[in-house]
Amino acid sequence: MRLVLVAPPWNSLYRPSIQIATLAALATEGRGDPIGSVYGYLDWFQFAVEALECDPEEFVTVYDTIGEELYGLGVGDWIFGSTLAAATGPGEEPAREAYAAFLREHGVADELVERILALREVAPRFAGLLADRLVATGAECFGFTTSFSQLVPALAVARAIKDRAPERLVLLGGANCDRPMGQAVMEAYPFVDAVVQGEGEGAVAAIAAARSVADLAAAPGLVLRHEGALRVSLPAVRPAETAPVPRYDEYFQRLAALPWPGLITPHVALPFQMSRGCWWGEKMQCTFCGENGSGMVYRSKPGAQLTETLKTLTERHGVFDTYAVDTILARNDNGLSALADAEVDITTFFEVKANLGPRELGEMRAAGVTMVQPGIESLSTGALRLLRKGATGFHNLRFLVLCQELGIDAQWNLLSAMPDELPEMLEEQLRLIPFITHLAPPSTVSKVRVDRYSPYFEKPDDFGIELRGPEKKYRFVHAGTGLDRTALAYSFEHEQVTGAKTDEAQMLTLRRRLGARVGLWKKLHGQSRFSFRYGPGITVLHDYRPHVGTGRHVLRGADDQLFRSLVHGGRLMQAVAQAGEMAGRSEERVHETLRDWAGRGWIHLEGRRGLVLAVRDSMRDELGRAAELRGEHV
Repeated sequence: MRLVLVAPPWNSLYRPSIQIATLAALATEGRGDPIGSVYGYLDWFQFAVEALECDPEEFVTVYDTIGEELYGLGVGDWIFGSTLAAATGPGEEPAREAYAAFLREHGVADELVERILALREVAPRFAGLLADRLVATGAECFGFTTSFSQLVPALAVARAIKDRAPERLVLLGGANCDRPMGQAVMEAYPFVDAVVQGEGEGAVAAIAAARSVADLAAAPGLVLRHEGALRVSLPAVRPAETAPVPRYDEYFQRLAALPWPGLITPHVALPFQMSRGCWWGEKMQCTFCGENGSGMVYRSKPGAQLTETLKTLTERHGVFDTYAVDTILARNDNGLSALADAEVDITTFFEVKANLGPRELGEMRAAGVTMVQPGIESLSTGALRLLRKGATGFHNLRFLVLCQELGIDAQWNLLSAMPDELPEMLEEQLRLIPFITHLAPPSTVSKVRVDRYSPYFEKPDDFGIELRGPEKKYRFVHAGTGLDRTALAYSFEHEQVTGAKTDEAQMLTLRRRLGARVGLWKKLHGQSRFSFRYGPGITVLHDYRPHVGTGRHVLRGADDQLFRSLVHGGRLMQAVAQAGEMAGRSEERVHETLRDWAGRGWIHLEGRRGLVLAVRDSMRDELGRAAELRGEHV
């Protein structure tokens, strides 16, 4: 059966879809009919620019904002929803007015709201044109990948296909179709013939090899309509190493055909995957995390495949920036050491756990890791325990110090309003922030959500949570009548009904102060400097942090020894003993020095450990520091 895979809006313009590219690569292994790939989000980008007669450079920003920043309001889905709700919804004009008011309530600027309304107006025409193009391929089956804001765009195009060619099969897969959401999609939208739950390789291989729908009865992970009901085949969990290297040829062909390829091409990064699932989640799932859905079981490719995969991708496409889609970097055999030793100028990105030390981060930077997303979430150890992060404030601060030192861009988020949060957890972060403005600030400050598959959702009573139903955005995203939005939704409204008793007015004030202080942190970061350099028997400290910096200081003798012992973290008992012995000071006098340094924000004290918050400026380049740190043992 001939199959065409489609990546709908709002996939990042700068990332070819690894989902359809991995599945399309199965065709090169000789499994059934050819598999085509269509990058519908690039088609949408060009169509929208021309339909709205807007500046393409300006629309790149609009596209990125909708796809990345406004996902939580359902904007990307709502834009494509008019044809789905036309028969049973409230009517188009009331729908537009209600949603515009919803967006403005959430702080979306009027100019952007007007652009969103204009995009909604032209989206049905785009869906029809793309459906015409897909039907003209002669393919018998069309498969849409869906995650984040891709579900309703996929449904809009799928419906247009069925209007034109009812005999063709349309199926959906991806995060929005994981159990039980996929079955809910089929019940809500009868024109969808099937969904793929879990990993798609087995189902796609079966479709490509099938001669008719009857051949798909046993396809793993496929939910099919059968005699008025849904027939469900359980998904198969496959070894990670069986997944082929993605095939991105069609993405680059479509990119080259854009009238303005220079807007996107210089910023493209090639996605790859080394593992599936989450090894930390298998052990202790973070309370708020539903990211892996039902696919938590961790599987990783042998580390030796990392260099081989990246060389294959970069040589094939001439792009040297890459992007790991793994939920978490493998603990041991991750291939970074071999990549660091390879003579290639590849840069890459990984999601990592934030308790990595100097040696691990040095190795990452030497391997070309220039951006990371660490699961920091908070700088309060108490809050991190509530979130079951398996890290402390000490770990997170050390991570940020090392990233600043090595030139690694740390992209992280700050969470609050988790169940049982206490005022002191917010207050300690408010006290800390003025001392760390030289370190990378969080991208966002937000309240903890309750997402499907997370412990908060699966066992709300354990956390004193009462679920209040789907988030409000789903009333707009799935606007038809008679729909089970609870089954379709991923994020849910909630309220804490038992647990720690706090003054809600006080907590709200503290959270607002935290958000404002992070906003100031972002403004000050570019001008904030807190660094040190080693000399022969001295350390020179340069403290030019806005509002708290005290200028240049020279540390000698025991103070130099004490400071050095806490660089990248050290045990206080050992550091105090060494400094006291060197200078003949009592332990109490050394502790007085530590308290003074902590008061100035030179060091962070937590339990039995201390951490210098300044960043070493060795006057070497970042790779030189990385090579040095790779040899350290902590």
